Amino acid sequence: MSTPIHNHVFNHVAISVADCDAAVEWYGKVFGFRRLRGDRMTERSSDNSAPIFKIYDNKLQKVKVAWLGTGNSVGFEVFEFIEPQHEPKPDFEYAKSGFFHIAVTAPDPDATCKRAVEYGGKKIGETVAFGEDSALYVSDPWGNVVEVLSCSFEHLMANK
Repeated sequence: MSTPIHNHVFNHVAISVADCDAAVEWYGKVFGFRRLRGDRMTERSSDNSAPIFKIYDNKLQKVKVAWLGTGNSVGFEVFEFIEPQHEPKPDFEYAKSGFFHIAVTAPDPDATCKRAVEYGGKKIGETVAFGEDSALYVSDPWGNVVEVLSCSFEHLMANK
């Protein structure tokens, strides 16, 4: 018998936006995410040994990063790629390969959606009910998609 694989903990997620400061403000106002420490602007010309430059190719010359905390200690990183410049994603394309949304739990998804739209986000589709629970999708002003659920993922799956 083989040893079971450890069920890993979700550590953090990172998004790319055109304006790091505006995104930090938006995610704070809409979801209550909090800045964990000061932002960092990193340039290859002055800090070639920075970890990010060991990960990404030589085209990356300048990047700004902010680190936010969520209500359950999962991290939320916001990247503003400056050189090369950030390119917006096309509209929501769920059938394309890769991650296409993150999800947060909120006691009232409709109220959260209203805040998201008030601060420049956009609702995607309709609110869906699952008994007493509900879910909806919103996009931030930079096209990143967030599912807003009224319950935990495990609770949602247990009720199917």
